[in-house]
Amino acid sequence: MNQATIPSHDERPSEEQTMPPAIGLFEMVLEVADLAAAERFYHDVIRLPVVDRWTDDRRAVWLGLGREGFLGLWPPETGGAVAIHGGRGGRHVHFALRVPMGTLDAVRARLESLRYPVESWEFGSGNRAIYLDDPDGNVLELTEVARLWDGSPATEGGG
Repeated sequence: MNQATIPSHDERPSEEQTMPPAIGLFEMVLEVADLAAAERFYHDVIRLPVVDRWTDDRRAVWLGLGREGFLGLWPPETGGAVAIHGGRGGRHVHFALRVPMGTLDAVRARLESLRYPVESWEFGSGNRAIYLDDPDGNVLELTEVARLWDGSPATEGGG
């Protein structure tokens, strides 16, 4: 939908027809140049568990993000014409994974011991993050979140 097709306020649906709010991230897919290298990074380095592996004509690896979220990794040939809804792939500039409060320093030390360049940021209110690049140049943020954007306390479960 481009700007020209966004309905005006008067054309928007009534409350009975509105979209329910999103309740969390279910899955995200990154198109990767080297599936094995991407899997090693996200599984061996970041420690996400492999929950599924596609080995047919649509090769992919799926990793768990908590109990109900997933990160998919697939090469360009798995997207496009053979993908659901013509998935077009492309580079994600930045995405963030939450880590439990109090663990970020240990995560940073581990990544640095593995020779990954890491950048740190403190955002106030107890929110901190580190950033690094994955093998495909995507920026991965690992973050401890004490307070949400509206100032309310975050929960460890992440919603």
